[in-house]
Amino acid sequence: MEQLEILARRFRDAIEQAPADQLPVTMQNFPTGACGDATLLLGHYLKAQGLDAFDYVLGERDDHSHAWVQQGDIIIDITADQFAEIDRPIIVTANPDWHNEFKAEVLHEADFTIYDAYTAATLAAAYHTILQHMEVPA
Repeated sequence: MEQLEILARRFRDAIEQAPADQLPVTMQNFPTGACGDATLLLGHYLKAQGLDAFDYVLGERDDHSHAWVQQGDIIIDITADQFAEIDRPIIVTANPDWHNEFKAEVLHEADFTIYDAYTAATLAAAYHTILQHMEVPA
């Protein structure tokens, strides 16, 4: 879990360091409204780090949707703090209590490369921008 938290933190920090105008419009007010694309990008990044594929989970609660990556019982959420009740910038947990408030379903693998050419190209450009702002581990 500690390694997952380090990877998630590095990825989120890099998103926050990237110039908003170099990211898709869906991510320019990060984390608000960015969960779908951020989840696809994070899933690809985790796989690139040698981890097994994560699922893209989409949930709905009241009139809001939210997305996160999940592998078995492990949830990684780098945009949960767009909700007022969450004060942590990332969640890496095996405790699904908050996420269980959403009516959720696994849609597919969390990876932007499975999408159509336009979406994959748009998110690939964002991914490369994010990687350019990633802190190199000591």
